[in-house]
Amino acid sequence: ESATAAVNAAGDAGASATAAAASEKAAAASAAAAKISETNAATSASTAAASATAASSSASEASNHAAASDTSASLAAQSSTAAGAAATRAEDAAKRAEDIADVISLEDASLTKKGIVKLSSATDSDSEALAATPKAVHAVMDEVQTKAPLDSPVFTGTPTTPTPPDDAKGLQTANAEFVRKLIAALVGSVPESLDTLQELADALGNDPNFATTITNMIAGKQPLDDTLTALSGKSIEGLIEYVGLRSTIDKAAGALPAGGTAVAANRLASRGALPALTGTTRGSDGGLIMGEV
Repeated sequence: ESATAAVNAAGDAGASATAAAASEKAAAASAAAAKISETNAATSASTAAASATAASSSASEASNHAAASDTSASLAAQSSTAAGAAATRAEDAAKRAEDIADVISLEDASLTKKGIVKLSSATDSDSEALAATPKAVHAVMDEVQTKAPLDSPVFTGTPTTPTPPDDAKGLQTANAEFVRKLIAALVGSVPESLDTLQELADALGNDPNFATTITNMIAGKQPLDDTLTALSGKSIEGLIEYVGLRSTIDKAAGALPAGGTAVAANRLASRGALPALTGTTRGSDGGLIMGEV
């Protein structure tokens, strides 16, 4: 019986050892499961915190959207009010347009009557039934900017003007052609040696008072009168006849000068100025004295 009891006890001990080993293994598995559960719990806690933050952000965003919606609703209400006012003004404008159309009966406008006028961008039209557009005004202003002002204009390039007539005396603009033509007429057939101001000055002796000099020279001359005019251009014989000296000269031809001598008388006679002398002759202060031999 003791042996049997020992065998039974040994069997029980083995069973207990097996159960203990199983319990240890189960405890290890439980510990691992607990660790996993702890990790999962931490992860769940973190996820819950993130979810709470997201929920808070969503709530804030929802609040912002709600405020924006309120603002949009207010703006929409204001826009609706403005649209209504604009519609009212449009209706009023249309009514006024109808009233104006009724008054003017859609007739063309004129200088004395209101009406419909047509727009035009032409810049060379002389019509009084068209209205100029801003484009036409702009084109005209661009053209005006290229023009010189009337007061003290400044020209560039080579401006041209009409050539005035030769006898122009007004306020016309003298161009190069006009000036050269007048200079040519002024020079005329003057010799080449006198066709410049310098050459003329040299010819006048560079005398700045040439006119005064000539006037003073003329003042020292015999005045011109009828007698001098009659004498001018005559020969010596003509002058003798004009002043009546012919008979005096003829008489003088037969006389001897004071202090004359017989020799001089003979010379005169030999020249035909005196008749041949005879008898005794002598000279004296009173002239030639002739006497019988």
